[in-house]
Amino acid sequence: MSRKSALVQAPASTSNCGPGFDTLSIALTLYNFVRITLREDTVIHGVDAAEGTQAMVEATARAFTDVVGIKVSGFDYEIWGDVPQARGLGSSSTVRAGIVAGLNALTGSPLEMEAMIRLTAQLDNAPDNACAAFAGGFCIARTDPDTFAYREHVRFDLPESLVFMAVSPSYEVLTENSRRVLPDSIPFDDVVRSANSLAFIVGALVSGDFSRLKGAVNDYIHQPYRELLNPFGHESIEAGCHVGAYNGWLSGSGSTVVCVTDEAHALGVGAAMQQVYKGNGVRSRVYRLAADNKGLTVS
Repeated sequence: MSRKSALVQAPASTSNCGPGFDTLSIALTLYNFVRITLREDTVIHGVDAAEGTQAMVEATARAFTDVVGIKVSGFDYEIWGDVPQARGLGSSSTVRAGIVAGLNALTGSPLEMEAMIRLTAQLDNAPDNACAAFAGGFCIARTDPDTFAYREHVRFDLPESLVFMAVSPSYEVLTENSRRVLPDSIPFDDVVRSANSLAFIVGALVSGDFSRLKGAVNDYIHQPYRELLNPFGHESIEAGCHVGAYNGWLSGSGSTVVCVTDEAHALGVGAAMQQVYKGNGVRSRVYRLAADNKGLTVS
């Protein structure tokens, strides 16, 4: 009997990691779930779907059908989990990846992982988040130099001992708005400084010598231009580093900020980061997370 239902678990991710714009991402132990159940008709129906989700799901389903050339019946979908929306933790990528992976499982798995990442990245305009959602671990996405379309990726496991303290303030930052504040060109010196930092971050994470991240995350490509959309984010990262974090960055386009630390300093780092928001009258939530090295799963 053919399969009628699929449940997908997709991890959140922190992307860019400072200067790795649309390139670096790390899957995290925070999850969204997508359940798809096929129907006998052509209706796509969301169970308690959040505002805006229906259009996203329908567009994803159409794109999947176009790519695989297989007629897909209607389906019911449910989406739930702990990844906050519009906070720079890849929430929209988890939803799109969940729909793509679920439909793929229900149609005989016509797409390999790279094809599913490519489709999700195209829909979400986030090759870094799409990589992490599917592959897990620390991902480096390669994009086409002319079209910026996703091409392929490499990934590495990260140990559980590396802790990611993520603080999400109560305000949202929409990706489309955060991209509008970016400049059309960047001074040559800023590109050189960011490229140097990007290469060193990759080396430090892959080598496992995480202490060398101290002072090494320097971005001049997007974070300085997004500070007005993410008030107190820079101060929160500085506070975390002051009490022992290796370093930190704006997660995606925000509003979440992330500090990387060891287990001994984790609670102190999170408290210091959150205190910056509290002292400025902004509510926030702290997450203590590790890297998810498994990536998306389907059951």
